[in-house]
Amino acid sequence: MEKSGNSLPVLVAILVAIFAIAALKATTPITMPLAFAIFIAVLVHPLHHWLNRRFPEWLSLTLVMLGLAGIFALAFGALEFSVELVAPKAPQYLDRLQEIFQTVTTWAQDRGIPIQGQPLQSQSSIQQYSDELIAGLKSLWSSLGLFVLTVALLVLLLLEVEQYQQKVKSAFSSPTASHILTAFHRMGNKFRGYLLIRTITSGITGVLTGLFCWILGVELAFVWGLLSFLLNYIPTLGSIISVIPPSLFALLFLGMGRGIATLVGLAAIQLALGNFVDPRMQGNSLNISPFVVLVSIVFWGWVWGIPGALLGVPLTVSIVVFCSQFERLRSLAVILQESDESDKEQE
Repeated sequence: MEKSGNSLPVLVAILVAIFAIAALKATTPITMPLAFAIFIAVLVHPLHHWLNRRFPEWLSLTLVMLGLAGIFALAFGALEFSVELVAPKAPQYLDRLQEIFQTVTTWAQDRGIPIQGQPLQSQSSIQQYSDELIAGLKSLWSSLGLFVLTVALLVLLLLEVEQYQQKVKSAFSSPTASHILTAFHRMGNKFRGYLLIRTITSGITGVLTGLFCWILGVELAFVWGLLSFLLNYIPTLGSIISVIPPSLFALLFLGMGRGIATLVGLAAIQLALGNFVDPRMQGNSLNISPFVVLVSIVFWGWVWGIPGALLGVPLTVSIVVFCSQFERLRSLAVILQESDESDKEQE
């Protein structure tokens, strides 16, 4: 009877977790924009609070939203510039891929190896690309609706964040309320510091990647640098993935020599920054286990799709930071961190 009594809370916790996951998946159109809005609100809250002390509420909120709009405009401008670089040379790249496809197909058929697939320029492929384009446009329209909802939720959160702090103080006793607010304050500070350092290291990685590709004569150096910058927001996994596209591109279009040189050079950049620069800047507070990173990306991608995959690492970082503030949950934070950091926590 004692064993069953001890296992009951565990079973209840598992059932609650399963129900919560199912609820998050079923309410994606609401919970996913809300999660984005909360993370953005956490990032910009100090700036909004600082502006509130100097300007009227409406003006400070307007300035914050204009700043966010400028950041998004810069990001979309970089992506648009990348598309403009790729578009004129796309037919040349497709022709080269077509030649490679035909060569591989002929080599395989000569050796009795069946290969399924059709040339890139066949009618069925064009129809397939058209269908995918239509599906992409529908998805874009749906994403636009989610973006509008996210902006609306963000505005309301920024307007009422001070009220929520007062509500916590009213809902809980003074020590408990102070502990909760302190935990959220520390979580916000560490999360903002994490993203700031990740942005700096990702920027350095992107610049070095672009310069190295340009020196080697690999076309689309700006595109590879931008891709490296974006993917390096995903710890460990993003660094590995960012090396593959430019290396394959150099291998296919520039030959074996420069393909290997690109792979070795970009891998050296990632290793140097990942093992020396990033740990020195990041310290020992938010190093998430690579296995946990991969699981979080896959899990939240399953729950919320591509937006969930983007939020996977920030959500995991937030869980680690929040759990580390409470004694009963600190063991969970230690498990999610890298082994070296776990050893330090135990010491």
